[in-house]
Amino acid sequence: MAAPTMTSGGSNLQTGEPAFADGPLKARASALVNPASGLANDYLNLFNEIVMLIEQLPSMPELIDDIFAWRPTSYQDYFTRSILPGRGSALEAYAALGQTFRRDFEALVGELDRMAVGAIAAIRRHHKTKGDSEPYTLAGLCTRSGEKMREVLDRATKLVNYGPGGSGDAAQSAADRVMLAN
Repeated sequence: MAAPTMTSGGSNLQTGEPAFADGPLKARASALVNPASGLANDYLNLFNEIVMLIEQLPSMPELIDDIFAWRPTSYQDYFTRSILPGRGSALEAYAALGQTFRRDFEALVGELDRMAVGAIAAIRRHHKTKGDSEPYTLAGLCTRSGEKMREVLDRATKLVNYGPGGSGDAAQSAADRVMLAN
């Protein structure tokens, strides 16, 4: 296997990632991709962030511009623009995913995108028509949106953490049995 070609700045030309001078950084980069699924959990932070912003909006109205600025981003675009060590590995692993598993993951991401865009549109409508009046209506809208998105986000997290066909239920059952035995 040929050694990676480096730029004068110390980056690997094939992956665009920095050359690793120290072991801990290299270990963090390789840990980005979950071996059970071939997906990086970091991508889901995009959705965790918008859910958190939406849920906090009723008590922190200054978040409105951040919510309105949110846009869906594909897995590939997220890691292409990322500065995280391991972004090239995340993209390579994604390209190597089985077609069915990738389709399942992308379906969940599509659902999260639609839910987030819908929630933002509803918040925008409320903001335009009601302004600061009817805070309870806004609070209910944000709570419902956050709860629904969290349900889908939990399914996506299980897919990333446990891979195809793995729900994590077996691991939880085994942990429960160990705790009961002690």
